[in-house]
Amino acid sequence: MGVSSSLYASISGLSTMGNAMSVLGDNVANVNTIAFKSSRATFQDVLSQSVATAAGAAQVGRGVTMTTIDGIFAQGSFESTSTPTDLAIGGQGFFMLRAPGSAESDMYTRAGEFRFDNAGNLVNPTGNFVQGWTIDPNSGEVQGTIGDINLGKSTPPVPTTNVQVIANVDSRKNNETTELNLFDAWNGTNPALSVPTPPIDAAAYEYTTAIKAYDAKGASHDLTVYFDRTTKDNQWEFLVTCNPVEDKRVLSNGLDAAGNLNGTNDQVSIYTPDTTYNYVNHKGAGALLYGKIDFSTSGAIDKIAAWDVPPDGRVDPAQNTNRLTLSNTDQYYSFDTNFTGALTNQTIALNLGARYSGQSTSISQVLVSGSGGYTDAGITPITKETLWANVKDSAGIAVTPLSTVTWTGFKNNGAAVAGSYTLTAGGKVQDLLDAMNTSVGTTGFGCTCTIDAAGRIRMTDNTGGPSGMAVTTFAFSAGVQPFGVSTNNGVPGTNTFNITTSKRQVVSTGRAVSSNVAGAAPITADTLLTSVYDTTPAALAFGDTLTFNGKRGDGTTVAGAVFTVGSSFGPPLTASGGVNATVQELLSWAEETFNAEASIDGAGRLVLTDRKADQVGGVYTSALGVTDCTCSTAAKIPFGTAANDFTIIPADTSGEDGSLAGNTTSLAFSTEALSTTQYANSSTTIFQDQNGYAAGFLQSVSVDTKGTITGNYSNGQVLAKAQVALASFNNLAGLMKEGGNIFRQTTASGAPVTGAPGTNGLGSISPNSLEQSNVDLGAEFVKLITTQRGFQANSKIITTTDEMLSDLINIKR
Repeated sequence: MGVSSSLYASISGLSTMGNAMSVLGDNVANVNTIAFKSSRATFQDVLSQSVATAAGAAQVGRGVTMTTIDGIFAQGSFESTSTPTDLAIGGQGFFMLRAPGSAESDMYTRAGEFRFDNAGNLVNPTGNFVQGWTIDPNSGEVQGTIGDINLGKSTPPVPTTNVQVIANVDSRKNNETTELNLFDAWNGTNPALSVPTPPIDAAAYEYTTAIKAYDAKGASHDLTVYFDRTTKDNQWEFLVTCNPVEDKRVLSNGLDAAGNLNGTNDQVSIYTPDTTYNYVNHKGAGALLYGKIDFSTSGAIDKIAAWDVPPDGRVDPAQNTNRLTLSNTDQYYSFDTNFTGALTNQTIALNLGARYSGQSTSISQVLVSGSGGYTDAGITPITKETLWANVKDSAGIAVTPLSTVTWTGFKNNGAAVAGSYTLTAGGKVQDLLDAMNTSVGTTGFGCTCTIDAAGRIRMTDNTGGPSGMAVTTFAFSAGVQPFGVSTNNGVPGTNTFNITTSKRQVVSTGRAVSSNVAGAAPITADTLLTSVYDTTPAALAFGDTLTFNGKRGDGTTVAGAVFTVGSSFGPPLTASGGVNATVQELLSWAEETFNAEASIDGAGRLVLTDRKADQVGGVYTSALGVTDCTCSTAAKIPFGTAANDFTIIPADTSGEDGSLAGNTTSLAFSTEALSTTQYANSSTTIFQDQNGYAAGFLQSVSVDTKGTITGNYSNGQVLAKAQVALASFNNLAGLMKEGGNIFRQTTASGAPVTGAPGTNGLGSISPNSLEQSNVDLGAEFVKLITTQRGFQANSKIITTTDEMLSDLINIKR
């Protein structure tokens, strides 16, 4: 009957209320458990039983059963701590953990109570490894896949790659009257003297500042930057140096160093036996970078030019030999250092507070005569308005009246030039300049000729960039030669109209063109050898030989040296190009033969440049020369006639004369927020910094809201080392509690969606915090009361039903 069924309904109530009480007990028990997520029990009625009534069929309930025990993943409040690796998640997500014996990170937790173990791994209290990404300390980008987080207890040394020096140089300093370049004032051999002296005298510069740089081993070295005024308004020169004793830069191939002699791969230095900078032998030891800064009238950087400093210390700013040119992706000029003796040099960029604009600048070629004219005996220089009747040489001897000035040479494009001008009784110096300027026809150079402050002729190419403009002969027909003599006989004159060089040069008197068409362009290093034409025109052919005689710079005789077209070559070429051989093969062969740099100038002439500079005092005086160059086919003379092939341009050790080789180079810079300036204040260092470090040990860590863990090291480095990974699930209720604040995924929860904090809907990280339990005691106690009353009510039903059954039994006595 219905009375007995009520017993079972109440029994289900007692059982369900008991389970609900267990859930409440678990919640209350974990009220102080870190990041505990409370549970909630829900009920449903049991399938009802149908009974007959007067009104028809009806249903009587059979009791209650538990539907689910749901996890409540509401955000818990945060507790502040003093431990930076205590992490709390604000929003969705779980920390990912890997058990020590597991290959997978298959455990998830909201409890961010993490520490570093004795191996440097980030772990939770039970020793499970926290998962995340490693961060590249250089780029700051995450690398690789999710794995264990280990900061390491130390960081290796970081060699310096960038130095920032911001200074103000005093605009009130007067321009120099006599140019003494800083690289000339520097002598890296001074520390090797029996009584060592500083490598540069204090009177040679206006201001100096120093900064430490680190090598690959973490040792620090002082870099010193010297600043000095030049003879030009608003221009300062600078020289970056180190201790010459510490300078171990490897000598590379080229003008500043070594070559692969005789076709071998052995590094044989022209500064034998040195293959690295040696302060005992090299004046340029310790001199790392030379440059010039042009300031605007407002004191901001306008242009910067820079050059390498070779071992002999001779930079030659007028030449392009050691000039540095930046690509459009470079920001600053760089220089090489080597303090450890490594096989490769360490490159450091110098930031003076101005960044390369990426736009190259075309600089015009400038030729200045070797001497100037005067109106008296070497005291008052002439001007363009001076009458020829008043022009004298430096000794005061007047120019011969009505004499004729003749010249030959080449224009910017290499076209031949030949012209003359006859002095007139009432003529001015400007008349000669106008005749030389003419760009139409073949008599003028297509330039702008002026008279400089020293009374010399200054020729400025009207077309900027690399130039073939050259003066091969220039002479007055009679009497004195006020501007110097330039001839083709190989005998040094007064270096008229040649670009200043401290390294002796030998230039072919003839030039080669690239085809037999009238007005053909001069050859370049990339021209096929079989397309090398002389002015006859006759082209070299495969198998032709060129025979050279002369001397190397050290006086070694070069006799009968034969170059065969298409089958002779030298480093860096490793195989002959055959019929596709280019002029570069001839240049490489000539470099090995004469131990000099070989090039083709803008006029198509062959140029040999000694690899060593002539030195003041005669320690080294170059003997480089070519006495003749003949071809096996006598009619072919691509570089001149056999008896008169090459002109010697002697080394000039007296300093710059205002000449300048044309080039397209990096000069235009835009100032940054912190920039070197030229203001009317005392010269001072405003700011300096560099990015190198010695080896360091981990002292502390910090974590940001993106979960990035940053290490603070004893060497001052602050490096982002790792980033914590988070995971989320589509169905949080489907996660299985593992115990120990751990959840595991199930088929019901779905696969984890991983990502960095703050991405993919994941929450952010709150460092120095722990998430508290989300148990609400007030709510739990209310539920406790209702559950208790429910249990009591069900118990009362049972006792009442028992009394009813007892009364029923007592009907029959």
